Amino acid sequence: MLVVNIEVWPWGREERKYKIGEITAGNIAGGRISSYEVRVQQAAYEPEDVPAINEEFLLRDHDRRDGALALIRDALLIAVPPIEESSGEAGAGTGSTSKEG
Repeated sequence: MLVVNIEVWPWGREERKYKIGEITAGNIAGGRISSYEVRVQQAAYEPEDVPAINEEFLLRDHDRRDGALALIRDALLIAVPPIEESSGEAGAGTGSTSKEG
């Protein structure tokens, strides 16, 4: 089972940390290509209009060779609705870069 705790550390101080979410993924089908029972939870944060998330679902056909981070990514792609971009902010915060030929 994979358990990921999501914490905020205000001002980078561990003694001030608090948990805002958790992802759990339990393998229910063996082999290289597996299925997982997944639960994604996140507390709401009203000042920033961040909604609470409490999703449970079956993630099928995950290639275990891709590793734990790929499993986390796939779970978040299912559980977290995409953020609609407003005009003038396209691509902000995506971390993507463009490459020219």
